[in-house]
Amino acid sequence: MEEKITFQEITVKGFRFSYLDKENQEIARARLYILKNDLHPEPLGYIEDVFVNENYRGQGIGTKILNEIINKAKEENCYKIVCTSRFSKPEVHQFYEKLGFEKFGYEFRLNLK
Repeated sequence: MEEKITFQEITVKGFRFSYLDKENQEIARARLYILKNDLHPEPLGYIEDVFVNENYRGQGIGTKILNEIINKAKEENCYKIVCTSRFSKPEVHQFYEKLGFEKFGYEFRLNLK
């Protein structure tokens, strides 16, 4: 019998969170993707594209938007949430740790573009 690799397309559920100022301008954003795998019956949450405008940092906006994401992940019955951060951003690492995230492993990356 010949070996082969097959694939099937899967769909991913995702949410884009925006924090708007009084003029309805976006000053912060983040995304939560709900992913499933074959190892757990519940999905996992993956956080991506977390950004707070430099003029608004240090005011608790990042905490507010991440707390909304955590609540949404709980609502979606996620068993865990993961996110990544570059080694060169220790202030971001402290931010995530303050919210209860733990350093757990390495991110391996292969840039395609």
